[in-house]
Amino acid sequence: MLILFVLALLVAVVPESLPIIVTIALSLGARLLAKKNMLIKKLPAAEALGAVTIICSDKTGTITKNEMTVTDIFCSGQEIHVTGAGYDPQGSFLFDTKKQEPRELPLLLRIGVLCNNARLVEEKNQHRIVGDPTEGSLLVLAKKGHAESRAGFQFVQELPFDSERKMMSVVFLNKKNKKHEVYVKGAPEMLLNVCNRVVEQGRVQVFSKKEKEHVLKVTTEYARHALRVLALAYREVPAAKEYSHSVVEKDLVFVGLVGMIDPPREEVKDAVQHCVDAGIKTMLITGDNAVTAQAVAGQVGLFKEGDRVITGDDVDKMSDEELEQMIDTIRIFARALPIQKLRIVDALQKKGHVVAMTGDGVNDAPALKKADIGIAMGMTGTDIAKEVSKAVLVDDNFASIVNAIREGRNIYDKIMTSAKYLLACNLGEVTAVIIALVLHFPLPLLPLQILLMNILTDNIPALGLGLEESEDRVMKLAPRDPQEKPISQHMFFSIVLFGLLMGGGTIFVFSQYVSGSLVKAQTVAFTTLVFFQMFAVLSSRSLFPSLKKMNPFSNLWILSAVCISVLVQLAVLYVPVFQRIFDTVPLAKQDWLIILGVSFTGFIGMELSKVVFRVRCTHTKNKSQHSD
Repeated sequence: MLILFVLALLVAVVPESLPIIVTIALSLGARLLAKKNMLIKKLPAAEALGAVTIICSDKTGTITKNEMTVTDIFCSGQEIHVTGAGYDPQGSFLFDTKKQEPRELPLLLRIGVLCNNARLVEEKNQHRIVGDPTEGSLLVLAKKGHAESRAGFQFVQELPFDSERKMMSVVFLNKKNKKHEVYVKGAPEMLLNVCNRVVEQGRVQVFSKKEKEHVLKVTTEYARHALRVLALAYREVPAAKEYSHSVVEKDLVFVGLVGMIDPPREEVKDAVQHCVDAGIKTMLITGDNAVTAQAVAGQVGLFKEGDRVITGDDVDKMSDEELEQMIDTIRIFARALPIQKLRIVDALQKKGHVVAMTGDGVNDAPALKKADIGIAMGMTGTDIAKEVSKAVLVDDNFASIVNAIREGRNIYDKIMTSAKYLLACNLGEVTAVIIALVLHFPLPLLPLQILLMNILTDNIPALGLGLEESEDRVMKLAPRDPQEKPISQHMFFSIVLFGLLMGGGTIFVFSQYVSGSLVKAQTVAFTTLVFFQMFAVLSSRSLFPSLKKMNPFSNLWILSAVCISVLVQLAVLYVPVFQRIFDTVPLAKQDWLIILGVSFTGFIGMELSKVVFRVRCTHTKNKSQHSD
């Protein structure tokens, strides 16, 4: 009998259901994340999301809608406002009526059409873009100006956009004059460097330094209004079988600027505030210029006083040590190259951050792989980006990242609540036996009773804890330290407190009956332990005091598990066949009053320990915000 008892106790000590609960929690969390537009490729990443301390996000399509609309044109020294919104090609060109309409406007529209790989498609009276939204906006603009046709031009060669040149060039044969012409669009600060002429009112003239400065001033003004700005240029080139950048992208004739708006997503501002409440920093990494990036960031509450904006050129001039030293003060990286993301991630990780990094291109792959949570864009991401990342953002929406972090925190909390419940109950069973041995009492439990508790009243309710909904305050706390031990001092205190109350309370009840019938004393002790566990699972539904969690109907899995456990226990006490198997006897009303009264002390003790835990967490959050 003693050997059987020891073996049964050893089985009870080990929380063998914990790995199953962890796997279930991660799997269910991954499924829920998928419903919230975040596909998890590796289960541990579902929980790791909850430890993120900084999100490095792209701007276009993630913070913004990626629905570009040209609203302003600068051409022949005039500023022209364009009406209309979205991809509907209905709109007008409004310019100063005191001045003559720019003769270069059709040329500007033609450059936008020819230097373009997108298509404007109409389906059921709705227009949409196939291809890049920026290029699509130029097609819409051209259609508003009735200049969308490519007739009369024969394609020769394309020199695609790349992140170093920041421009795209195409060569066409103009069938009318039989000449080869190159059309170029790109970042103003880059394209102006290769322009030495400008066309105004039909005359091509030298592009003076003063005129270039004025164009850059207009560019900055557009950017302050959160417009993305493209410069457009052209020139004739000699006929050739093949063209290179060095040949066609020089001595260009500047034609004008187009400013396009990409409005922020409505939900991003709230998502950014949730990040602030949760102690998570957000960093913007974009290819747009600094003024545009800062304007957009300001609209969503991402940029505040004291934050820094630097460019990719600034990053190249810094050593790794210099970048690491100032990385916490930088909020926006503008005109950044994809390869620079790798240095940014490295600097953040050296500062102790858990980094979530978004990306979509092939060149983003190294940074996505190095980041703690690499997140590839589901709509615009390349196959390589998706392959190396740990997660895929289905809708490319920043708010979905924040929702995923919330669920990641909840997954970790569910694992911790299950671990807390199992360890506390197992400790209570062991404590009861140890106290009985120290006091030279008979064994308070039989081997089969221990095994029944371990299989039924331990494991089934613990599985229900893995299905608990997230708490409202889960995004009100600072990110957890990934280096911190899973069982913190405060959780350890709570486990020990409950274990002592459970073990001590059980032996107290046992001592009131042991002088009479040993079978009844063991039955009472067995039942007391079971109800200690039932109260423990109700308290373990939350790591914090929560009236919401007191509602038994908010988690029907827990309610069902408790009901099943109680019904099985009643069957063991009152059904004769089970009485003989488990050596139990029926209990009277007064016995139940003692059992319930004593076992409820465990619930009180666990709830009181949460108050201490809550105070500590609040202090940690305040300390974290103060340090920021």
